[in-house]
Amino acid sequence: MAHKPIPGSSVLRFPFSGFSGDLPLIAAVLLLAPVCAQQPRSAVKPLPSDAGAFVRELVGNELNAEKNDHTRWSYRLYREEERGNQERQVIETARGNIARTMLQNGKPLNAADRARDDQRLKVLAEDPAEQAHREKRERDDTQQAQDLFRSFPDAFLYQYDGEEDGLVRLAFTPNPKYSPPSRKLAVFHSLSGKLWADRSAMRLARIEGRLFEDVNFFLGLGHLEKGGTFKVVQKNVGEDHWEIVSMDINMHGRAVFFKTINVRQKQVLDGFKQVADNLTFAQAYEMLMKIEPPR
Repeated sequence: MAHKPIPGSSVLRFPFSGFSGDLPLIAAVLLLAPVCAQQPRSAVKPLPSDAGAFVRELVGNELNAEKNDHTRWSYRLYREEERGNQERQVIETARGNIARTMLQNGKPLNAADRARDDQRLKVLAEDPAEQAHREKRERDDTQQAQDLFRSFPDAFLYQYDGEEDGLVRLAFTPNPKYSPPSRKLAVFHSLSGKLWADRSAMRLARIEGRLFEDVNFFLGLGHLEKGGTFKVVQKNVGEDHWEIVSMDINMHGRAVFFKTINVRQKQVLDGFKQVADNLTFAQAYEMLMKIEPPR
């Protein structure tokens, strides 16, 4: 699944959605925005008797799709978190994403905030160093997320759990024999949930998970509390191109110095339109500046 970073920043950030850090790492793995399907919809294979084998094939198809897809898209992003909400117009380029803020807390930006946001875009469009920094950050995040996603078939045990809305539903629980290659992946031992797959496209359509016990991090640097949840939905948005369309994360815990951790965020993406595959930051900037923001 291809990395489509979601623009923006947060104090607590996951490595894959514009966030970084060791906390709810599962979100980093699951925010891999997918790309075009590689298997014709007419070629539906019988389900393997081993649900784990099905998931392994599903993960392999997502990774292969990421390798072969180079399309770029424009879309509207709505993000809601504890400190407020924001709506942005996003355009993907060959070197990363660029986004213009349209609404803040449901209201148009005032003149000063509009000027600051547009200046931020202008710097990104014109500064090669800033572009290189953005490209490296997104490339590193992509590689990390891909490496983590490859662990998914081994980290859990899977069972078929019926069908729903034409999708195959599977339940997953931690694999007691799984030995995490890093401290970050130890969170898999405390996670269970369900995933839904589109058999004909061999794509992951939805995944939901819950921490069934507290997660403690290395050397007592923090923990996540039992009961934290996440939900990610993705679908074909056109031309057999799959993208995340909604995400809901609700985590709570404490970090060093007794700082409370609140990771509560909802995101909705819509209005997908394909743009040129080789679009540059400068070209995307010009496109964004032609969009009249709300007043």
